[in-house]
Amino acid sequence: MCLFRYICVISHVLLDLVQCTSLFLSADAIQSDPGASKLENRQTPAVIGNDRFVRRALQTSAVAGTYLYIDGGEFAFRNGDSIIAQPSSTLLSIDLSLDWVNETVVFHSTSKPSGVPKLITSSFWYHENKDIFYTGITGEVSDFGDAPEPPPLSLWSFKPDGTGSGSWKEEISADDPAIDGLLRSVSGSEAVGGNIALVLGGVINGVSDQETSDGPSRLSPGLLEFDMTSLNFTNSSATGFNANGTVRAGQMHFVPSFGPQGIFLAMGGNSNYTDDLIGFDDIAVYEASTRKWYNQTVSGNIPEPRRAFCVAGINSTEGSYEM
Repeated sequence: MCLFRYICVISHVLLDLVQCTSLFLSADAIQSDPGASKLENRQTPAVIGNDRFVRRALQTSAVAGTYLYIDGGEFAFRNGDSIIAQPSSTLLSIDLSLDWVNETVVFHSTSKPSGVPKLITSSFWYHENKDIFYTGITGEVSDFGDAPEPPPLSLWSFKPDGTGSGSWKEEISADDPAIDGLLRSVSGSEAVGGNIALVLGGVINGVSDQETSDGPSRLSPGLLEFDMTSLNFTNSSATGFNANGTVRAGQMHFVPSFGPQGIFLAMGGNSNYTDDLIGFDDIAVYEASTRKWYNQTVSGNIPEPRRAFCVAGINSTEGSYEM
């Protein structure tokens, strides 16, 4: 019998190809928006011909309309006998309405104005109702390139224009009282659903937040909720998830088909700085409409514990939700 009435089946884990696959492109397929020729010093567009391209990693991806947008991360390429790694500091997009293979895919590169954080494993939350992305709240700077100090915490939006590009806007500046007390974390469990984005746990360290650049790395307890309609942030306890409300390198996934406003599933990762992994025998369930945590014991072919993994899901024909 289910402990939580909205979900009865947690099944096998699927690979999220959108966020986890290295992407290749042809040297003839590079496109840029009109502003791309005005890149800042050391800004790297991250579009390299496939004869030199090695891999891409630690980016964040989301689909809006017919375009896949790829923000941040790092990429590596061959330079003679050497392999060079650089942080990506432009926003890339791919038109999913077109047919392509690795050798023919066209990447569109949109430059970022001064002030937009250039991070790895960063937040890139898409609000479908407003057709807009939000970024800047989570992530850290890359060890490659200039390896600068982390930028001040601020919230930026990106409005797609339907052609693979769009416009940037600072929504909440670093000195705005709306984000007083917030620190940028990394490796938290994040998901977007309905009108909210959630960040569970994570780590605050010297490459994620400017205010902690001289301090030790520490776990960030609690649940951060971002209302994408009002642009308000709320911090709350996550002791319903575990005793300390902490997790790092786990995953969160939104299931829209259960509950009045959907549910968020938190799974995997480490609950502290040890190597002990959180098992998949029990899944933490956060109900969006009541802001309450539940615990769901699962059955079937349960995956082995893991961290820093990908997750994807789809409604099944049997009334369950397959992951």
